[in-house]
Amino acid sequence: MVPADTVEVDLDAGTATLDVHDLHMKDYFTFENSILRNIGQPIPAVVSFKVVWNAVGGVNEFNNAAQQFRGEFRDASAQIEYTGRAGVFEFQSASLASSTTDAAELGRERNGAFY
Repeated sequence: MVPADTVEVDLDAGTATLDVHDLHMKDYFTFENSILRNIGQPIPAVVSFKVVWNAVGGVNEFNNAAQQFRGEFRDASAQIEYTGRAGVFEFQSASLASSTTDAAELGRERNGAFY
């Protein structure tokens, strides 16, 4: 779990930031190994990352009573930068400013008992 102070959201302004530093986790090498453990035990890893969302355009409202899901979402841009270290390997993405968006949404949703 990441600390609450790593997240800043202002839906009225259409902005959100997730900024995590030195998160300790396990590196399973592949998704398949994380489930099946078929290529060995995980090793300790440390990651840091920052994700920034900026909403564009108006609010899109959804309400599906049959599936107990409703929400208000805005299309958004999202950018990320990332560093990681696992064993002797270190990884670093390009800068946040060079990151581009294929798809992103920013908003709030309610479902199930909270519908």
